[in-house]
Amino acid sequence: MRCKFCRRDIPENSMFCNWCGKKQLKDKTEISVPAPRRLKSGTWFAQLMVKGERVPISGSTEAEYYAKARAAKAGLLEAKKPDNRLVKDLVADYIKAREDVASASTIDGYERKARNNLQGLMQLHVKDLTRSRVQAAIDAEKERYSGKTIWDAWSLIQSATGVEIDGLVLPSKKPQKKPPVYSSGDLRRLILALAEIGGEVECAGLLAAWLSLRRSEIFGLRWIDIRSDSIRVEKARVYDREHKLVEKGTKNDTSERVIPCDRYILDKIKALPHEGERVFRMSTSGIWKGITAACSQAGIEHGYLHGLRHTNASIMELVGVPSVYANKRGGWASDHIRTKTYTDAIPEGDRDAAQMVDGYFRDLIFFGPPKPPGF
Repeated sequence: MRCKFCRRDIPENSMFCNWCGKKQLKDKTEISVPAPRRLKSGTWFAQLMVKGERVPISGSTEAEYYAKARAAKAGLLEAKKPDNRLVKDLVADYIKAREDVASASTIDGYERKARNNLQGLMQLHVKDLTRSRVQAAIDAEKERYSGKTIWDAWSLIQSATGVEIDGLVLPSKKPQKKPPVYSSGDLRRLILALAEIGGEVECAGLLAAWLSLRRSEIFGLRWIDIRSDSIRVEKARVYDREHKLVEKGTKNDTSERVIPCDRYILDKIKALPHEGERVFRMSTSGIWKGITAACSQAGIEHGYLHGLRHTNASIMELVGVPSVYANKRGGWASDHIRTKTYTDAIPEGDRDAAQMVDGYFRDLIFFGPPKPPGF
């Protein structure tokens, strides 16, 4: 006979497999439950009949699944019945439940997905979310939306309904285009173009490129945050669901910081009109138009404020700012976030790197291996 689990040959009428050790003969007192399947998330899952109703049972391990399934069959565990309301109603409840814990922009994104994407699924009852129907809805979206948008919309439905479907073919997520990282020449031309525009546009551009401030942090600056030799980053302003700027805390704990600031920037900020507690009174669209004009005048690709933050991270890497100070200055929580997302190669850095390597090899050839310190 063969083992029912590992499929290896074992002696006839064996109670246990001498390869995997699993029991072969059913214990008549053992409650029979269906074998689970492992989902991509790692969860072990199956549906079983309890008192005439089909209910889902899942566990983080196979053993946990069997324990919960048998307990549900025996009536020792109250099996959770699936919520069979319309998908759109469950999605609406999910979004409402997250309003107090998610940012306004995140909630706005959820609502746009619920309103615009996978509408063929939103009108179905949960029990009708079969693989064929979900796949058809995904395929219909490919002509109009990006792979990332479709992934996010389906993830929202999964989170709201608890439904997991194996074997779906989702479109690839194309990586978002990274903002341009300017060379030193490009950056100088941009700074000179900003100086010609002046005012809040120039100050916003300098704060992003020189001090690596986020847009929300720039618009959150108050006059009490401008010190004699530094700038305190303590507040941020973002758009709420009514598209109004509202104040909130910084993005994370490490984002609250004090950054030493050069007189070049401080003098320009202090020259701005002191009307109210906020340093910046222009709209974000006004700043956008100003940065666009400066980029056009400098003859460079538009990178806006967040693109200038990418350039700043790359400059700190180029000039050798230690990671602990680079992270603190830019408000990044870790090296991984800064290096993976923000840091890129400055064009002239290739030449500098080549000169450093060439110098090493020339010294090695003409002067021999470097001697240890003290020799």
